Amino acid sequence: MAVETPLKGNIGDSIRRKEDDRFIRGRGNYLDDIALPGMLHMAIHRSPFAHARIRSINTEAAQAVPGVVAVVTGALLAQHKLAWMPTLSGDTQAVLATDKVRFQGQEVACVIATDPYVARDAAALIEVDYEVLPAVVDPHKSLQPDAPLIRDEKEGQTSNHIYHWEAGDKAKADEAFARADRVVKLDTFYPRCHPSPLETCGIVADINSATGHATLYMTSQAPHAHRTLFAIVAGLPEQNIRIISPDIGGGFGNKVPIYPGYVVATAASLLIGKPVKWVEDRSENLISTGFARDFHMSGEMALSNDGRMLGLRVKLLSDNGAFYADAQPTKFRAGLFHIVTGSYDVPAAHVEADGAYTNKAPG
Repeated sequence: MAVETPLKGNIGDSIRRKEDDRFIRGRGNYLDDIALPGMLHMAIHRSPFAHARIRSINTEAAQAVPGVVAVVTGALLAQHKLAWMPTLSGDTQAVLATDKVRFQGQEVACVIATDPYVARDAAALIEVDYEVLPAVVDPHKSLQPDAPLIRDEKEGQTSNHIYHWEAGDKAKADEAFARADRVVKLDTFYPRCHPSPLETCGIVADINSATGHATLYMTSQAPHAHRTLFAIVAGLPEQNIRIISPDIGGGFGNKVPIYPGYVVATAASLLIGKPVKWVEDRSENLISTGFARDFHMSGEMALSNDGRMLGLRVKLLSDNGAFYADAQPTKFRAGLFHIVTGSYDVPAAHVEADGAYTNKAPG
């Protein structure tokens, strides 16, 4: 029997959670619970290499499997101008690789089938001929002149450097350090971390080609931002796109980015005319979805002998992986770095941030 907790609303009062009764009775409604009439299922074939050029893709064996409706490659998406998509940070990201793969686990091809197990079995039959290339996974090494160029498809991109951003008053900070009684310095590394929600990412895309309306059930923490990007990618007016976020089995930022699986499932539903469901497995979630941080930081603080903080200088090198897909579309180029001064009264501060491409999953 559920116990009712009176709603008081004062500071310190325990407030009854509205959703608990439904969840503890097993009445949650998650994305994988959704089943639409005629729904198809999608599985993704991923790269085993961190950096490799694609010589050819053979999909004949996958297409011959009973129950397979379609096999989608980057070349097919390119015909519909869907091979690349925008990221929330103003970069572009491959939906399905066309020229080369840039991180282990990158999406190369997809299988659409009548059964999820058929789709996965067929995806395993896709044969890709790769020319393995040197990989770089350290942002310091990726910025060296002789490092392999990761984003060679971008016009004018001659290095793996993504951005330089700074904020604060450099002159005032330098002055504070010049008159400081002592200076302390710390070099530290905030390693790449994975949110690892209990529920992985997924989508059920239902596109009505006759009306031009799309209903997308998504594991989304940012449905409005997702609707805008889907409108850009699919060429549909935003008002024709309805995004439904059912119960989310954990997110922690992992369900803010746009993932290639979302785009391919949507495109497949549009072209085939049936709903398409894609739900990644645990391994896929761990190797390819949005990571956090991966910051190499160097900070120093100017102090007086009476214990006052006079100034702060911080430099940061961010490892953004193969595509700059940080899930916070703001003027601040590195997540949370703009609050590096914390709640302290620091009279003068200057921070600098640089981003670098590496052969890792986007983050």
